[in-house]
Amino acid sequence: NGQGEKVQSNWFFSFLKEPIPIRPWLEIRMPTFGMSDEHANQIVGYFNGLSKVEIPYAYVDDKKIPQENLEAARLLVSKDYFNCLSCHQQGERKPEGPVEGWAPDLNLARQRLSPTWIIKWLQDPQKVQPGTKMPSFFPGGPDNILGGKDDRQIEALRDYLLSIGRSAPAA
Repeated sequence: NGQGEKVQSNWFFSFLKEPIPIRPWLEIRMPTFGMSDEHANQIVGYFNGLSKVEIPYAYVDDKKIPQENLEAARLLVSKDYFNCLSCHQQGERKPEGPVEGWAPDLNLARQRLSPTWIIKWLQDPQKVQPGTKMPSFFPGGPDNILGGKDDRQIEALRDYLLSIGRSAPAA
């Protein structure tokens, strides 16, 4: 299912050792298996292999995130444009919509998601996960943000997601 490509290896290892809720409003939970470090590493390696992940670790250098991207992304996630918080939780802030439409906490993206996967997801969520409730905003992002360039807007959204989770707890 692309789990090796989707999540960062260190997060996945920690999650296997001590699962945290990704969607706390759901009744179902990932069980704790009490596996050894060796077994957790084998599972991470297995999923990375299935996804053909060559470099499994990601590092986000906050100093290299352009301020222009953060400002543009704040506009894009706002109610005036994509209204991301109508579905996504962000820390203690719950989504506005009905619980059955809620989506994972954006603050977890920094530790959890691969930066390259975030780009792929934003480009076409339906291609990555057919049937997902996540709408596709591209092609066709707003003309008045970052010159109307879809690729720049997607990169700005990725940068924003990677910046907002600085203080989020690691798995």
